[in-house]
Amino acid sequence: DEGELQVLYQWLDEIPLSRPKRNIARDFSDGVLIAEVVHHFIPRLVELHNYPPASSATQKIANWATLNRRVFSKIGLTVPENVVKGLADMKPGVIDIVLSNLRVKLDAYLSHVERGEDPPLPPAKAPPPQRHAGPISKPVQSAPAGRREMPAAAPDPREILQAKDRSLLDYQETISMLETKLAKLEQLAALKDRRIDEITQRLRQAGIHV
Repeated sequence: DEGELQVLYQWLDEIPLSRPKRNIARDFSDGVLIAEVVHHFIPRLVELHNYPPASSATQKIANWATLNRRVFSKIGLTVPENVVKGLADMKPGVIDIVLSNLRVKLDAYLSHVERGEDPPLPPAKAPPPQRHAGPISKPVQSAPAGRREMPAAAPDPREILQAKDRSLLDYQETISMLETKLAKLEQLAALKDRRIDEITQRLRQAGIHV
């Protein structure tokens, strides 16, 4: 909402950046300022010379791909391809969600470092299941008498928020596609109406009333 965006922008204003922020969707579209944000908090993770300013969509996407591979993967953040395309295309609202998720990941990373703990790592991919010659059955072990099972850990609210943000991005992309199709249909309808008017006028000029 507007209050959360205001807090996010205030946080961003405290970070020295190489460009003034006039249009946030445009100014952050090439990933350069995002690299500077991470570099401000964790300088050793970011080599700024790897992120040249870009105006072409190809170079913008290349910068975001480098960020995903070299930086975001080390703080547990992933920006999907469809989101990267939205960022490069300067779609309103997309960068706000990415910045919000980035701030959460940076806070978690720095909190672990301050406590002297290892920074959180992204979850490892599960190994592929092994094939066996035959079915292997495992005995079912019941909990010892008098021992209660530990309840499942409550879901992390930040992970829930990030999942909602990803769903919102998917919805926004679907809406954008539908709006584009609707605009094309409206153009076709307008052309059709114009064509009908021209034919009707010609028929009237020829003395044929319709």
